[in-house]
Amino acid sequence: MSKPKQIAALWWRTLEPLPLGTHAFRAVNVVRQRLWGPLLPGLVAWWRQRGRDLAGQVRREPLLALGAALAAAPAPDAGDLLEGRFVVVGKAIEAFPPSDWRLPDARPLEVYEAHYMQWADTLVAAALSAEADGWRAARALALLEAGLDGWTRASLTLPKAWEPYPRARRALACLQAAARLTALEHHGRDRLEGTHSALRQRLLETAAAAVTDLDLLTERHLGGNHLLVDRIALAAGEAVWGSGRAASEAAADELETQFPGDGGHVEASPMYHAQLLEDVLVLQALLSTTADGPLGRIRTRANRATAWLAAMRHPDGQLPAFGDSDPGVLSSLRLTRTALRRTTPLPPSPLQSAWVSRHGGHFAVVHTAPPAWDPQPGHAHADHLSVEWSCADRRFLSDAGLAGYDGDPNRALNRSAASHSTVEVPGAPSIELWATFRVGARGKVHSVQSGREDGWDWLTAVHTWPDAGLHHLRLVAHHPRGRLLVVDGLLSEAATPQGLGRLLLAPGVVWGPDDTLEHAGDFVRFQATETLQRDTGWRFDDRSQPKLGEELRYPVGGREGTWVLLSADAADFAAVRLLFGRRWQTLAAAPRVG
Repeated sequence: MSKPKQIAALWWRTLEPLPLGTHAFRAVNVVRQRLWGPLLPGLVAWWRQRGRDLAGQVRREPLLALGAALAAAPAPDAGDLLEGRFVVVGKAIEAFPPSDWRLPDARPLEVYEAHYMQWADTLVAAALSAEADGWRAARALALLEAGLDGWTRASLTLPKAWEPYPRARRALACLQAAARLTALEHHGRDRLEGTHSALRQRLLETAAAAVTDLDLLTERHLGGNHLLVDRIALAAGEAVWGSGRAASEAAADELETQFPGDGGHVEASPMYHAQLLEDVLVLQALLSTTADGPLGRIRTRANRATAWLAAMRHPDGQLPAFGDSDPGVLSSLRLTRTALRRTTPLPPSPLQSAWVSRHGGHFAVVHTAPPAWDPQPGHAHADHLSVEWSCADRRFLSDAGLAGYDGDPNRALNRSAASHSTVEVPGAPSIELWATFRVGARGKVHSVQSGREDGWDWLTAVHTWPDAGLHHLRLVAHHPRGRLLVVDGLLSEAATPQGLGRLLLAPGVVWGPDDTLEHAGDFVRFQATETLQRDTGWRFDDRSQPKLGEELRYPVGGREGTWVLLSADAADFAAVRLLFGRRWQTLAAAPRVG
């Protein structure tokens, strides 16, 4: 096939699964971006005038309810900002406030996050903190005013600042900051001698300008988390100074679409699930003073999403790194952390999103979600049936974490099977990943079964490659005494394939003596039917500083499977193989599904 035909075929495999309407919205968005530059100064002036008009019509009750929710949650860490460092996505990109809001040395994601203005809420929280002394409060307010002044002047001609997604996030951040100030004033605790009133007004004006005409720009060409955040921001604006409930109903509809069934987000990224839940909890607080409307629907989905997230966390509190996920994201999500403390975990469905087995400090999770969600596949990774494991409250197996997006040279590696505890077939990717967020052909996870046998929780599943000629069979079993069994096989319609299995060691885990792994004084023993090779691969648990981490590698191929047992006690490997031998034979003998 000629190169032009190959490129055309790749684009077809990428675009064909998308909903038909998405293509029309993409065309409209291209036109909008072409006109954006010349029209932007006039549009921004209009949006800001509307913001000033709306800010005077604010309803106090929703802001008071949000302020109370934020006061009950952990305060954000303002240490870097107070020291004049602007840290975005784990990287110090400038001094704060920046001398140039175009941020020419930053990557696109870092520029976008700077325009979310989460720094405004962080600085307000720092100024109002009960622990803040006079210097800290004054420093926080001075930085906030300087940041608002510089950003307001510069953003008049910055297209990225007025893209829909940064606008939506900016509206939510500024409303949170304004809610903190509103609650302070309401309770008569004005320690700032009235200066907060002017700041509150500026924050409300900024939020109102961000949501003005946002309903005309909702990102239906992208869908997924972008569209839901757009809907949430519009609903938040409606709650604070709008009328009716159309935006809230639309947000509830989208929430039910994107958090269906077991409560896991459809993009199968625990990080985006958690971030979206934080936004939903902001909206829920704003709507909590209303007697009717979609609050009940929103609360029902938020509760289920919180219970799902609680079930997915490792004992150390971090999230699995499936899809585009930073395991440590929860540290910045204050309302979500508060909600998690009072929720009861509700295990996900293996048929929809993940299989979880938890016994005290022993925890195993397998990613069983589809390889990509068709309406928005951009955050997908080649992490089919990937497994993570904690033993005695410590993570021993963990996927590689999340590298950057546009402009990051590690993006392709980060999305590949090499960054996940799964099986790779060299030269035959399990999902066609290209560019930054492009996904072409993708396979299918199927034949998922789970149960309990002789005290073990177990899962069996199959991932079939896009051409339906190659199948990865995996059995995972987890025991309450801290044992993890992983069995992998590869079957093909042609010759027996040769694959490479990987079990990525979590940060802090090292290879010990006598076939053991050690983490802070806790040891697990590994046994296998093949020789396990010690190797290294790139890890992204700190997104700004990739580093090498150790992993176990083993050959995979054929119906017999490669068996690997990790155990905190002296488990009898032969007995474990005998126990699950018939179940593996049944899986290997079953007809494959293309």
